[in-house]
Amino acid sequence: MERKVLQAEKEYLKNVENEIDTLQTSTAQSILDTKIEIENQKKYFAENFYEIKQDYGNELANINIQIENLENNKDRLEKLSKRLKKQKKTPYFGKFNFQADNEKEPSSYYIGIGHLQDKEKGENLVYDWRADISSLYYDDVIGKTSYSCPTGKINGDLSLKRQFKIENGTLKYYFDSNLVIDDNILMEELSKNSTTKMHDIVSTIQKEQNVLIRSNDLHNLIVQGVAGAGKTSVAMHRVSYLLYKYRETLKNEDILILSPSELFADYIEEVLPSLGEDKPYTTTFAHIAKKLLGENFATREELLDKLIANGKQKDFENIAIKYSFEFLEDFKSFLNNDICNLFVPKTLVFGNLVIEESEIRDIYYNKLKGLPIHKRIEAIAEHIVDLFNIPPSKNMAFFERAKKILYSKMITTDCLRIYNIFLRSMDLDEIDSIGAYDIAQILLIKENLFGLNHNYDAKYVIVDEMQDYTPCHFYLFEKLWHCPKMYLGDINQSIDKNLSNDFLKLLSKEIKAKICYLTKSYRSTLQISKFSQKILGKKVANNVNRNGEEVKFITCKNIIKELENFIKEKQEKYRNKTLCIICKDKQEIEYLQEHSLIINRFDVLDETKEMSNNKNIITTIINSKGVEFDMVVIPFANDNNYKTELDRNLLYVASTRALHNLCFIADKKPSRFLTKQNS
Repeated sequence: MERKVLQAEKEYLKNVENEIDTLQTSTAQSILDTKIEIENQKKYFAENFYEIKQDYGNELANINIQIENLENNKDRLEKLSKRLKKQKKTPYFGKFNFQADNEKEPSSYYIGIGHLQDKEKGENLVYDWRADISSLYYDDVIGKTSYSCPTGKINGDLSLKRQFKIENGTLKYYFDSNLVIDDNILMEELSKNSTTKMHDIVSTIQKEQNVLIRSNDLHNLIVQGVAGAGKTSVAMHRVSYLLYKYRETLKNEDILILSPSELFADYIEEVLPSLGEDKPYTTTFAHIAKKLLGENFATREELLDKLIANGKQKDFENIAIKYSFEFLEDFKSFLNNDICNLFVPKTLVFGNLVIEESEIRDIYYNKLKGLPIHKRIEAIAEHIVDLFNIPPSKNMAFFERAKKILYSKMITTDCLRIYNIFLRSMDLDEIDSIGAYDIAQILLIKENLFGLNHNYDAKYVIVDEMQDYTPCHFYLFEKLWHCPKMYLGDINQSIDKNLSNDFLKLLSKEIKAKICYLTKSYRSTLQISKFSQKILGKKVANNVNRNGEEVKFITCKNIIKELENFIKEKQEKYRNKTLCIICKDKQEIEYLQEHSLIINRFDVLDETKEMSNNKNIITTIINSKGVEFDMVVIPFANDNNYKTELDRNLLYVASTRALHNLCFIADKKPSRFLTKQNS
């Protein structure tokens, strides 16, 4: 029986591969034909330009439309060709049998990264993993079940769930299971070496991840996920799902991903193309802020590196204040009230027309009360234009002149100066220059004064590493994007302020978002995951039962010598694995590279660089966030180096970057957060 099943599956696979070959051939020919047609249209246009131009633009418009349609069709075909090339290697990864209540017998459904059909027979050979019926594969156990689709709820019976391991078109093995979780294929994927790019998890999506990916709730969503829970992968697959489900109204350019750094943006850039979708626009908040502000400012990474190396207690107390929702409420009150008093109404004289101070005061402070300053100024300027009854051709110029005159009646429009007024009112230290913890407030002041005209419009926004943002950032995001947003992060990985579930609850209330939790960690081995949580001092994750080596701790007299010995040993034993030295700050990196020729050959990862193909990496804890490595070694793990609650968070983040091997090296008394492991 087993042999017959195996033979049948091999024959089905061969049939699908043949269909892919046929489709690849026809697609390639269609691409060629379309390119020729585009060239013909362009040639006709060039040769008949003057005749076409004399046709009152009608033929010109038609030709432009035809060329645009042909270009769009070419792009679609090329996208299909790329997907087929990948799908040829693994046509599908799963199968289930389902019999709807109104059907006489069960049907088989094969699941892959894209839909495939036998066009001659009109039969679906492979279903797209994002199709409604495919949810049965990820969510349900054998037995009575149902799924939802546009026509309603379909009830039936699920009688088989089968997983395949197919590589380069060859069926390696298959097995039947009740649940797609903690199974052989998942374990095999988790045991693989890390790469310089994040890859898709479509064949191993777990039930709790699938719920978020397929959610039909298009409102703000907060995803609190433990380290290694696959938060970013879930976000990328959700984008792919939304582009599939709403393909008539949602395009890749309608989605914006706010990444924590340029480095991380590079790390995730291949996920969506591997799923057959074009990349959405990915940027960082720092990039957007610099564009909106029109000047540079100290980034969070730069400030944190200085604080970690030389920070005083008062510095962290100031950060804690700006992370509070009380601070946000005080700042909102300042924006809605105090800042508006910077406008001093004056009598305006335009030739024979006089607009009294009292009239302007009444409009600004009474009739337009509650509006931001820029809307009040614009409304008064429009009122002035109306009084003059100016022709439309000169209307805009006079409107802008009136605005300029009205803005001159402000005590100041300097955003930094205005922000310092607020800080003084709160008995907080004023600032001389703008930094990462003040940029959101500065932009909110600018938004109130002038509005924020930007080119970052979106229909769906993903904000990663949400724990790195203050409440003022979230308030700003809601002003920038009036669309659904998915906020992802882990409060346990906040490295400048200790956050709790209360922060999530207050955030949920502020942005009107539902909170979802991902509590299972898939990244690290059981040994590393448990060790990391002991550093944190609490259990925050459920672990996948993937065993590995015990976490190693080395005490020595010479850090450099011991680190070099560790590197040599691991390089000989694990040649194809990534090894990352994670330092507390940039000063440690500089010290190690200055004193070791071996370490000097390691690539330095920072927030502005692309992921390197070098297997040997050195970076700071801040810049390691979100990325993973096969082996991680953390030097200078001494008690005088890691002793505060901030240091505890840093050690936790660093340790959770490791997939298979984790080691700490200390030349003095070990950190108290590591010695507690044995108590």
